[in-house]
Formats: sequence, structure tokens, C-alpha cells
Amino acid sequence: MTLPLILLAIPSVFIGFLTVDAMLFSDFFKGVIFVADTHEAMAELTHEFHGATAMAIHALTSLPFALALGGVVAAWYCYMVNPKVPAWFYQKFSVVFTLLDNKYYMDKINDIVFAAGARKLGSGFSSLGDRMLIDGLLVNGSARLVGWFSTVTRTFQTGYIYHYAFTMIVAVALYLGYLLMSS
Repeated sequence: MTLPLILLAIPSVFIGFLTVDAMLFSDFFKGVIFVADTHEAMAELTHEFHGATAMAIHALTSLPFALALGGVVAAWYCYMVNPKVPAWFYQKFSVVFTLLDNKYYMDKINDIVFAAGARKLGSGFSSLGDRMLIDGLLVNGSARLVGWFSTVTRTFQTGYIYHYAFTMIVAVALYLGYLLMSS
């Protein structure tokens, strides 16, 4: 993956160097990028921008570049020229090294506070919501209700027509009584 990225970066630098003026100050992005007339970004950029060469020189003389270069030189010295330096720093600043190596213990804090809480909440939802409510009441509860109802109705299933006729007469009478009471 590194080689394709390098092969893409090299022409990008040259194309950007040659076309930065046209991209920023002409109609290159007309209809694609809109900057309102009241927005001061382009006016400030026009004031600060003095060409691609000046921008490159400014980048090489700025403090971030000097700090990055200093970091590269320090790493080269510590790991290529004098490998005892990192061991000396570790010995002198082991507390700071441990703190930074553990990323200020934010992973452990996150694990204790948020992840453990989320696991407990999930466990509670699992036991209360899934096992008791869904499995216990809705799925198995409906199955138990159907089983109980079928046990009750099974006693009325005698096979005699007069039992069925009597049940229908009682049901019609109860329904008519309900209609009379509700009106």
C-alpha cells in the first residue's frame, strides 16, 4: 500500500504546485464550491497568498516544520547513533513513560466506567427484558395461556349435540344481556 500512495503523492505535489493559483482564484471550481460574498475567507486568502513558491518557502521556514525536523533528528540520534539514550530517559522518567504508554489510563477508565456499565445494563436487559418479559411472559406465557384455555375448553368438548346447543344458548343469552346493559 505504501508504494501506490507514494506514486500518487509525487504527481499530486507537482500538479498542486502548478495549479494552486487557478484553483483558488479562478473559476476552476465554479458551480461546485460556493463561497458567499459576505464570507471573508477568500479575501483573507488573497491577502496572505503570494504564490506557490512563497507558500513552499513559508512551509519550510515555519515553526511546525522546524519542530518536526527536530523530532526526526532526535529520533535518528536516539535510535541510530546512541541507542542508550532511550533507556536513560526510561530510567529517569519511568512514571511519565508509564502514564503516556497507558494513554493516561483512559482505556481503563473507559472500560470501568462506560464499558462495564454498558455490560451490566445489557445483562439487565437480557435477564429482565429477554428472559422474563419476552421468553417468559410473551412466548412461554402465551403458550401456557393457550394450554390452559385448551384444557378448559376440552372439558366442554363432550361430543353430545345438546351440550353444544346449550352452550350456544347460554352464549347468546350472555351476549344479549351485555347488549341490554350497555345501552
